[in-house]
Amino acid sequence: MNKLQARNEAIIDAPPQHIWALITDIDMLTKINPGVVSATGAMDRLNATRTCQISNRGKIGNTTEQMIEFEPERKTVWTIVSDDMGMGKMLKDARFCFYLQPAGDNRTKVVNETWYEPGNLLARIMSPLVIRKMISKTQAQILANLQSLCTNR
Repeated sequence: MNKLQARNEAIIDAPPQHIWALITDIDMLTKINPGVVSATGAMDRLNATRTCQISNRGKIGNTTEQMIEFEPERKTVWTIVSDDMGMGKMLKDARFCFYLQPAGDNRTKVVNETWYEPGNLLARIMSPLVIRKMISKTQAQILANLQSLCTNR
């Protein structure tokens, strides 16, 4: 069973539907997630798949993920289907989640969570020392990017 490893949240100055439009648009993924170099596929329905070219500390690789939970304007949950960088081996049963909640006039609370179990001994050692901190930093940047994109709309 996976467990919560990293969680960040922010109040973004935009209604949920504006944020939803961004987080379900494959063409916006490179502007939102700092690790994504390019992306193909779909992000706007249950069981959709996306393939991302990612950059992790200068290494380029590919990951394919599937949307396993989808509640319009409220929730998305992705899991790793395959990757060529070893993420699926390091992060067993990984889940990448967005939750949106109205937070007043034209404001939304956005929560970004990552759930997983370390997949091997190295991941168990590195998770509290490096992996969780790296994921949390990325989540904070994702939320800042969403705020910026909403402000510049």
